[in-house]
Amino acid sequence: MPNPIRVVVPIDSMDPESWNYAVGYVQKIASEASPAVTDVILLTHTKDVLTRSSLAGFIGAAPAKALAKGTRVGFGSGATLRHETLRTLGYSARNAVVIAFYADDAMLEKIDGLRDLTAVVAVPDFEDSIDKWRHRWNPNVHGEAQAPAAPLIADPVVVKALETITALCNMSHGMLIQRDKDHASENLRILRAKGHALDAETIKSWAISKGWHPGAADDLGKVADKISRLKTKPSISGFYEPEARYARWKS
Repeated sequence: MPNPIRVVVPIDSMDPESWNYAVGYVQKIASEASPAVTDVILLTHTKDVLTRSSLAGFIGAAPAKALAKGTRVGFGSGATLRHETLRTLGYSARNAVVIAFYADDAMLEKIDGLRDLTAVVAVPDFEDSIDKWRHRWNPNVHGEAQAPAAPLIADPVVVKALETITALCNMSHGMLIQRDKDHASENLRILRAKGHALDAETIKSWAISKGWHPGAADDLGKVADKISRLKTKPSISGFYEPEARYARWKS
């Protein structure tokens, strides 16, 4: 399985079985993980779901109350369970499994930026709430056989150009510095001038899948979106060796 492990529990989040299966997957992952899982994070959009939603009933009144107060509760196998929201979640999740409850693509994109995560188990808010994330990672889905992963970008020339951008940009921070934006823009303009389609969302998702910080990937997507919206093909005559670059991407 990939690292981190990614699992989807596509059971109605109003059904207690959604929580039961999520916990079961976490326990299985924890029993097999090395190093051991010591931290289980229940991630929701807001804290009030611990007192005003069906999730509180699934967890149990006493544990839900403790979590709402910021107290860790026992989870078994030496791990503890804590609650976080998108606002309070930090940047590192060493030896941790995240249960993303009422998950959507925005929540899971935040998780994609965590360092040292062991696994994420996602219970989507609605059936199509995490379609972008599922397409990005091809996760294990409860009750479904895992199909071979389809490439995010079918055009190999675009992929090679993006690999060039990746090699020369600092993509580990939450945003691209101007130099890196300029470098990305120049290469993407060459692609646009040569007639290649630039889908901003797909490029962003590809970048995240290749280890870009989601914030930096979002910046790259915005650059691609701006160039894709140009009414005419951009001029590349002032760039350094644009034809040689393009030839390398095509080879």
